[in-house]
Amino acid sequence: MRGADQPRREPSWVSLVSLIATPEKYDGKYVRVLGVAYLDSRNSINAVFLTREDKLKANSSNGVFLYLPSSGRKTDRLNNSFVVVQGIFRSGEKGHLRVFSGSLVDVDRLEAVVGKIE
Repeated sequence: MRGADQPRREPSWVSLVSLIATPEKYDGKYVRVLGVAYLDSRNSINAVFLTREDKLKANSSNGVFLYLPSSGRKTDRLNNSFVVVQGIFRSGEKGHLRVFSGSLVDVDRLEAVVGKIE
């Protein structure tokens, strides 16, 4: 958590393809990615997938697990949406059943993409 006197750091834009193909390059880095959301708060399974087909077929090797803060904010409404998400990438953290290509922890942004994003 950052203090009031610390500047907000800017995440690096990274494609999910890059995270999946070269996870060691991004391990421990603060990143921002785009993908298709799978959000199920009831079962605490949250992920972002490369494509809708990967999500539908549960192709977890083309997905990254998301450790979302327990702020009580309902994110299920974003399920199946194209989203931008940012957090710290952990290549060794494989998420639910240890089947994902890595995880984003300390997620501090999860929003639907509408038009151009910044």
